[in-house]
Amino acid sequence: MLEIRNLNFTYGKNPVLREINFSVAAGEFISIIGPNGAGKSTLIKMMDGILKAEQSDILLEGKPISDFSRKELAQRIAYLPQDSKFAFSYTVREVVMMGRFPYLRGVLTYTAEDLQIVREMMTLMEIEQFAERRFNELSGGEKQRVLIASALAQQPRIILLDEPTNALDLHHQIAIYHILKKLQKEQNLTIIVVTHDINLAAQYCERITLMGNGMIIRDDEPKKVLQFNLLQDTFGVKVYIDINPLTDTLYILPYE
Repeated sequence: MLEIRNLNFTYGKNPVLREINFSVAAGEFISIIGPNGAGKSTLIKMMDGILKAEQSDILLEGKPISDFSRKELAQRIAYLPQDSKFAFSYTVREVVMMGRFPYLRGVLTYTAEDLQIVREMMTLMEIEQFAERRFNELSGGEKQRVLIASALAQQPRIILLDEPTNALDLHHQIAIYHILKKLQKEQNLTIIVVTHDINLAAQYCERITLMGNGMIIRDDEPKKVLQFNLLQDTFGVKVYIDINPLTDTLYILPYE
């Protein structure tokens, strides 16, 4: 579905990504982990076509990503950055409705289907109760749920999320991953999440991509990536790894 071949990227003279080879099949749930500055956010921006590669071959559905218009890309890929700000004081409902922009045929002309999808996404993310509140007046966690609802309203085939649970409490962290897992299974949604929460990645993702110094260090199932030496060398901390008896997945505790 998505394939990256020999991707290199620099900011100025500083290499950020080096020789990235990465492929994603439809319906996969992948997390990208690694220390700050590893190139994780840059990589998913390139998957969405926001950043252009100097030397690369990025294919979407077998076609170069550059062959798609922004509208065509937005109907296939939804991207949620770490921080989204709006210059105007939009309501929550208006922000979620922005997710339908790639499908509009006229100037802000929404169909009954558009409105129904917006309602469904607001209910799914438990934000319908403050639909008319101003987005900029919400807490960080509330804003994040609104933005995820907007991304899901795009009805993408691939959703790219950069630290989607960063501002959320424990309840909503689990709720977001549970919703994403459900959409993966029921709608074959392809999900790529950049996260610092390795334990959530281990619990919900079938595949983890570990990055460091602009390169992919290992890309495999969690038990083959979340290993003592790999994590300690990449993050520079000692870790304790065990099996969570409730979920039968790995969990990691850093220590000194």
